[in-house]
Amino acid sequence: MVLGSGTSHSAPLYSRVPDDYGSRPRFAEKNLNRVLGAAAWFLFPSRCLACDSRPLDRFFRGGVCEGCWAGLPQPPGARCATCDEPLPAAQAEECGRCLFDPPAFRALRAAAPYRDPARAILLAFKFGGADYLAPRLAAVMQERIPRATDGAPDEVAAVPATARARRKRDHAAELLGAALAARLSAPFARGRLQKIRPTERQSGLPQARRAENVRGAFRVRGAPAGRVLLVDDIATSGATARECARVLLGAGARSVDVWCFARASRDDLVLEDLQRQGRPESEVSR
Repeated sequence: MVLGSGTSHSAPLYSRVPDDYGSRPRFAEKNLNRVLGAAAWFLFPSRCLACDSRPLDRFFRGGVCEGCWAGLPQPPGARCATCDEPLPAAQAEECGRCLFDPPAFRALRAAAPYRDPARAILLAFKFGGADYLAPRLAAVMQERIPRATDGAPDEVAAVPATARARRKRDHAAELLGAALAARLSAPFARGRLQKIRPTERQSGLPQARRAENVRGAFRVRGAPAGRVLLVDDIATSGATARECARVLLGAGARSVDVWCFARASRDDLVLEDLQRQGRPESEVSR
């Protein structure tokens, strides 16, 4: 009964709204969005960190607008069963590289292709100071990537960064790994993999040099569990995931699966190589 109204209400005064950031009263989110709007203009990003064109419509989405979250591209239908590389024919199960040079991991899977808005969200997360996006990105990965048929992993590990990269706050894989481990109720083996020598940034190298760049760059600390879920923010050539999986198996892991937020295709890499050489994009299809 509401005082003075004479009307009985069976519904609660407010309902709780569950989402990736927890459960909160509906009225609280509504009031915060309205009351904090003016103040947040001076304290927080007033426009989406990804598209930089739409204003933020909700304060519990980590600085990315609903349009960008809803517009995350879906993985292609025809993909390599092992490395997630898009395939030209739906009838094929594996790409040529995995057929002739199988990786140490069982399967690599990504939540989205490395295209906007996934690309823009990931860049904000890695280099824009938006570390707080990790729980939401982990939620998207859990929702979109099918789990292995033999159950949950025994531990979650992350592709490591060098100490220099960590000082620059480039530790996206570790943040994602910790967030995913929490969602999967699996132990997070922080520091399981260590980077023992500096490497050039993979994105700045042609595809042919990426495997050599990371060969011998990682070591395993301690004894890994039987089934390891290896987490990275993005997969491009797959060279880093291959090398990390190789050393994990060599240290005693029985199997390694790889989850990434985004996957860049080999066509993307070819296009990057052509752009470095100053050649036209039309040559990608040749």
